[in-house]
Order: sequence, then structure tokens, then C-alpha cells
Amino acid sequence: MKLFLKTLKYNFLPIRIFAYLILFSLTHFVAITPVISSESDELKKSILQIKITTQIPNFMYPWQMKKPNNAEAVGILVDKNKILTLASNLEYYTSIEVRKFSTVQPVPAKPIKIDYESNLALLSIEDENYLEDVIPIEFLDKNDIGKQVSIVQTDNYGSLQNSKGRITSMDTDTYTLGHTELPFLNINSNEKLEGMGEIILEKDKPAGILYKFSTQKNSGRGIPGFIINHFIENIESKGSIFPYKGFRFRPIAEESTREYYGLKKGQEGVLVAEILPYSGAENVLNLNDVILEFGGQKIDSQGYFKHPEYGKQSLSFIANSGFDMGFKKNSKIPLKILREKAEVNVKLPLKSFPYKSIKIPYMHNFNKLPNYILRGGFLFAELTEFLLREWGQNWRARVDKKLIYLADYQKHHEKGGKGRILILLQVLPDEINNGYHNLGLEIVKSIDNKEVNSIKELDKAILDSKEEIVQIELDNGVNIALNKTNLKKADERISKKFNISRLGRY
Repeated sequence: MKLFLKTLKYNFLPIRIFAYLILFSLTHFVAITPVISSESDELKKSILQIKITTQIPNFMYPWQMKKPNNAEAVGILVDKNKILTLASNLEYYTSIEVRKFSTVQPVPAKPIKIDYESNLALLSIEDENYLEDVIPIEFLDKNDIGKQVSIVQTDNYGSLQNSKGRITSMDTDTYTLGHTELPFLNINSNEKLEGMGEIILEKDKPAGILYKFSTQKNSGRGIPGFIINHFIENIESKGSIFPYKGFRFRPIAEESTREYYGLKKGQEGVLVAEILPYSGAENVLNLNDVILEFGGQKIDSQGYFKHPEYGKQSLSFIANSGFDMGFKKNSKIPLKILREKAEVNVKLPLKSFPYKSIKIPYMHNFNKLPNYILRGGFLFAELTEFLLREWGQNWRARVDKKLIYLADYQKHHEKGGKGRILILLQVLPDEINNGYHNLGLEIVKSIDNKEVNSIKELDKAILDSKEEIVQIELDNGVNIALNKTNLKKADERISKKFNISRLGRY
């Protein structure tokens, strides 16, 4: 009998272990997976999966394109045939496909509005019937800071995937590709997230979308619902939908500095340190003006004011996203400033970011291919941050410090300025350019003693020159003598030798 019981005990041991494993798995699953309500589960009928193929140009060899890249992103139906996604997903796109929850069959899509400042874009498809069972959603206009949220998307089977997180704060900064400082949600989560447009839910209501996430830091950034709603409601606006304040400021903290600019006891403010040409601030503010009040709000020495909903926020919040305060694009915002120690009231027109002010392109390039020209083996291009980044993640340590300085401190024109900084990118060796083969990344100063501000002007100056020898002066003191006599034949020879399909673009 004892032998029988002992045998029975060991025979049932695997069953007991198996039962324990099932029990552990169930309790573990319940512990880490948030409960999804039927209301939030319905979101799968609003979410689309987007497959995007992109192909980025090679700025070092601008007649070439890099290898295509495939990526997946989240799309959200927000109105009839209007699918919301991140603008950063569409950078240099070549094809876009969307797929809904109820089918494995994707359909092609195209952008109808891209706003790089807010990192938002709207897509549409040709066959509107495809979206008949997809339900549009609306985003909340306010966010509850400090509360737990769910972050959702769908998987390849159309099922809703739900992760937990928390909105810890709201701050103001530029988005992925933008120049305009806009409010963003700080999101903390221990889950693995992508930051490709997943929906942020507050109490099962859409409150924003995730556009950036670091699994190493367990934190990311989200676009608030009121920014998304403003974008959707104003898609007919030309250019960016969001205004830009047009200036940069720096804090006034030291007592001696306060006295120098005439701040009285109890007064606080910030100093206007830079004014962008072609912006609304150009003819209203002066350098060294002290901003005391902005949009009726008192500004502290760091440039902050107290927002009734979101606490301490930068004055950029008012100018660039102060819709709830009555300020939007094409309106005017009142300022109280100290100018030469006297209080002055002015009104600042709110315009979109002035792209004409950019001297060295950065952040985004409207998906435009790089401008360049190849003459006599001399490859000329515009100086852009995209070009400098071709030197890899440590490009700042690898590129000439002079170019780094320009990219950091002279990326915008002075008042009335225009054009681009042109550089001799490299020399493709040929008998016509003997003696110059080692030149590269040098700034072009003039062509036949005349300044040029664009690749088109540079090419015209070379081809229209009446001199047999064209003089190309570089910023490092080198003068290139380009013989025009056999230039056409040399260009053909170099094009064939290096397999270059196109000698220029501008």
C-alpha cells in the first residue's frame, strides 16, 4: 500500500507542476496586462496600420539615393477619408499603404496635409468605401497631468494592444522635425513602445499620440489632443498651421544685469537675444528689449508664466499654441517691454515660422532633393545640416570646426539676407582639375570676383563667364582656375567615368 501511494505521488507530480505553471501564468498575465474596457476595445475600428517605404538622398553624392527603408506606423481616422499620422513617418516617402482592422488587404494612400512643425500629417485614400467600417474618433482638448494612461495600437491581426503609462508633466520644445516650440506630454512607461503614433488614452478617451520613446529611459513624448485638434480644424491654412513667436530670449537672473536693463525691484522678465528676419517680431521688437508681460501674463526671469491648467510653462506656449487664450496664427499678441529702461506696449503679429530666414537648412527640408552642380569635376553643393550628418553620429567631432560654428550660430540670415552658403564638396579627379584633387568641404567665396547665393547662380556664373579661365575663390584663400575651353567634353567624360546620371539639380 505504501509503495502504491508513493508511486501515485510521483506519477501526479508532473500534473501538479503543470497546474502550478498555469496558475502562475494566469496570475502573471493579469498582473502585467491592463484591463481593456469594451469602449477602448472599440478603438481598433478607428486605428489603421500604415506601411511606408522611404528613400533618403545621399547628400555626399547628391545624384544618388540611399537604400529604401520600410517602416510601420499607426494611422487614426479622424474624419471622412482623413487619416492622422506623424509627419516624421513620411520623410522622403516613396509609397504609403494603409490597412484596417477587418482585412489583410492594404490600399495605397497619399498625404493631403503635412505640417512639420506639429509633426502631424493627414492621409487620404482613393477608394473611400474601404473606410466604411472604420470609425472616426475625436481627441480631448485637455490633458490630466499626473494620471495613469493607456497607450494603444493594433497588431497584425487587428487586435488592440494596450500598454500602461503615466503623463508626468507638460513642457514646451520643438518636435522631431520642427522649428516651432510646442507643448508636449512627458510619458513614463515600463512597457516596450515605439513612438510611431500610438494613441494615448485618458479614461478610455483619446488624449494624444506618442511620437518619441526611449526604452532605455522608459520615457517618451506625446502630442497633446488640443494640438491635434487645432491641426485638424485648420488644414486649409497655407504653410504651417501653428504660429511662431519670431524671436529667441535669454534669462535675466543676476542683479547687476537687472539693474543694467532698468528692472525695478519686484519686476521680472527676459531679454530678447535674437530676432528672426521675415518673422512677425522683425519690425516690432529690438535686441535687448526686456519682456515683462506676454499675452497679458507676467513673465519670470526664466521666461515662464503660470498656466491655469498645466502649471509653469514657457512664454512660447502662449505665442505658438495659446488658442485657449485667444491667440492663433494671424492674430496679434500684446507685450509689455522695457526698451532703454522705459516701459512700452507693443503688439506682436503671429506668423508661421519664417523659412526664408534659414541660411543653413536643418530639421527638415520639405522632402526636397539636395541642390548641386558638377562642373569640371568640381562638385558644388549647399551647406546643410543634412550634409554634415553624413559623417555619422559623431559628425560634430569629424567635420571642420568652422562648419560646425556656422551650423550652430549662423544658420539664420541677418535682416534682409537671402540665399545659401555654397561649398566645394569634393573634386572628382580628372585631367581638367589636376592640382585640386585634395580640396573638399571648402566655402565658395566668389566666381570671377562676384558673390553667388545659390547653386543656380553659381552654375550660371560659370557658364556665362566671358573669361576663358573662370576664377573660383574659396574661403581658405585657394583660387581655382577652371578652363572653359574643354569644359563640356570634360563633364561628359567625368559623367561616364563615375556613372553620374545627372550633373546638377537646382
